[in-house]
Amino acid sequence: MFVLIAIVLVLAYAIYLAFILSGIAKGKFHYLLIYLVSFLPIYIVFLSFTYAYLEVEIITKFIQYSKEMVILFTMIIWVLGREKSLLNSYWNFSTLDWLFISFAGLSFLYLILPIGEADFVNKATYYKNIVLLCFAYLFGRQIRFSYEQWQQTFKVVITITTVAFIVVILERLTSTHFHSYVGYASYISGMLDIEPAGVYGLNWTFQAQGGQPRYGAIFSNPLEFSASMLISFAIALIYLLFVKFESNKFKYLGLLFAVSICVMLAYSRATFVAFFIMVLFMAMLLRFYKIIIAAGCAGALLVIYILFFAPDDTRYFVEDTLLFQNSSSITHAIEWLEGVDSMIQNPMGIGLATSGNAGGVDDDLKVGGENQYLIFGVQLGFLGLIIYLGMLYYGIRNGWRAYRTADTPADKIVPFIAASVKFGLLLPLFTANAESYLYVSLFSWWLIGATETIYQAQKRTALVRYQMKLSQ
Repeated sequence: MFVLIAIVLVLAYAIYLAFILSGIAKGKFHYLLIYLVSFLPIYIVFLSFTYAYLEVEIITKFIQYSKEMVILFTMIIWVLGREKSLLNSYWNFSTLDWLFISFAGLSFLYLILPIGEADFVNKATYYKNIVLLCFAYLFGRQIRFSYEQWQQTFKVVITITTVAFIVVILERLTSTHFHSYVGYASYISGMLDIEPAGVYGLNWTFQAQGGQPRYGAIFSNPLEFSASMLISFAIALIYLLFVKFESNKFKYLGLLFAVSICVMLAYSRATFVAFFIMVLFMAMLLRFYKIIIAAGCAGALLVIYILFFAPDDTRYFVEDTLLFQNSSSITHAIEWLEGVDSMIQNPMGIGLATSGNAGGVDDDLKVGGENQYLIFGVQLGFLGLIIYLGMLYYGIRNGWRAYRTADTPADKIVPFIAASVKFGLLLPLFTANAESYLYVSLFSWWLIGATETIYQAQKRTALVRYQMKLSQ
């Protein structure tokens, strides 16, 4: 039965892939983003199921690298379809553009130079992940979407969120991980050479302290699941504010509720706190200062509850987390100290594929890995870390400015989501290799690229208006 389902799923994916490539070949580049937001959330679950029940490695490999094939195909069609060649085109680079170019260029130097102990194949695999990040920004920067195309994309995200909510509720009701049914353990063991671990026979990210389950729904793991909800939350909130009909407002209120439940069941402390921080950022961006007061009161009530009314287990859990006394916090602290020590000893970095848990990283060479900032710092040195921080800073800042200076609600939506999500991710980046969450990373950087284009257009328009005013 499961074998038949796996065969049907593979055939369905092949048809969907052909549909996407056909659309891209016709210049419908928004099909790429539709593909990414529809496939990347279920990417690992899909691979696990097909590998576990078909046991045909070549099919698994094809599915695994099909996303790179789609991105590369889009790049080729985009380059060939331009009216002017890239060499003859005029490029008005912004500061953020130069930061991305510098990051990709520095990473390329670390790929070709004999830096670090990782072999070239592993370094190339890791560099591929960085290139995907830069490609996502480039596509967002260069490919213009209509309002209707953005609407289609966000509807796909909402659908994925709804499906994930249903799955995670079923997981909670049955006290069983969805990943246990789709062959996740078989996949990580057979394809990734990672032995299943933890109480639930998956890996450690599926359980919290004391063995409490953490659910991942249709995503690769609970951490990516919870981080992805930042995107869904931002989309739901901005549409709640801008939709006209009362029935639609109830729909987006329901989505906000579903997102909140998903975060709680994923049991990610960093993302849970990040939600509060993101809400404060949104309140300031929207100039809804009453939300800040409400959030402050809610925070104070939560502290009072934990101190005086919460069960002992809850209070001890919070105390151990804040004081870095539980196993998870201790692991984070150790990984951070290793990363900082490595950067002090090697300010220029120790080479690609030597930190984190993204593709290409050898466990025997890994230094640190529980902090995205330090992961890039360990590999690319202080210069790489500074460039990455610059990418985050200018991405958030320009998103803020693009939202504030936009003339219509349609022009505000993308900058709002981009700036809010990237700001919300700042905390999870401290505790995880979050750029390896492909859906979250590629989609958020695409949004930043699109926002940068909006912002630069606004600056040019403002400059023209200023010059016209002076000439009058």
